[in-house]
Amino acid sequence: MEITDRNGLTEAQFLEQYDPGDYPRPSVTVDMMVLSPKKDYSGLKILLIKRREHPYINCWALPGGFVRPEETCYEAAARELKEETGLKNVFLEQVYTFSKPDRDPRMRVISVAYMALSSVAPPVKGGDDALEAAWFDFEFTDNMLLIHNDDIGISISYQLTTKRFKNGNVKYGNMVPSLKSKTQLAFDHVEIILESMIKLRREIEYTDLPFSMANEEFTLPDLQAIYELLLGHKLYKANFRIMVADRIEAVDKKEKSIIGRRMSELYRLK
Repeated sequence: MEITDRNGLTEAQFLEQYDPGDYPRPSVTVDMMVLSPKKDYSGLKILLIKRREHPYINCWALPGGFVRPEETCYEAAARELKEETGLKNVFLEQVYTFSKPDRDPRMRVISVAYMALSSVAPPVKGGDDALEAAWFDFEFTDNMLLIHNDDIGISISYQLTTKRFKNGNVKYGNMVPSLKSKTQLAFDHVEIILESMIKLRREIEYTDLPFSMANEEFTLPDLQAIYELLLGHKLYKANFRIMVADRIEAVDKKEKSIIGRRMSELYRLK
């Protein structure tokens, strides 16, 4: 015997008369923060696109777009990244869901944010909704976020302050950005970047995320440099090697380290 609800309807009968229009339906988008090291591992780069359409026309933003009805959010993120920048086969990690009612001036839009770490910053070009795509130098500290590309004359900076928020019985600190440059990022994309970096730094010691930024085979000095770029501070050599020891294995080859220019043992992720 089929189970009925309080109105005496079976599930099939309920679905037949159900009207999705009875409830507001917000749209869903994806946005991606993509980071890569500079060739000499002296800093980080972030991938941005220049918007072709309103809202925020001609503003720089993270790659992203609307999720199609037949897609998962991950599939939409991979597709949008390829369509807008040409990047494909990049590791994507979900970060957070951004749902402020006024985050998009067009309508209620909820965005699922992803971060991606790439071992190289390959040439990119704008496509679809992106007028341009470019890699920008990326600097992130406890009190400053700076994104700049000297070749195209764009500099975007935010001062960061830490404010305390309450969640149940727990109080936690979170970064609040304040624009300091004439140019700003579109939508709430600065908040997506901040949440992505906070998550990355919180999880870096017990996940394999940094290995997405390394070559398939790497030296330990270069791997340590990647960790230091992402964390924003230096690490003691001995402590670092203890931290990664159970995740790597030697490949019985040597190569010049990118940062040291000396021959070093090569390793790979187990």
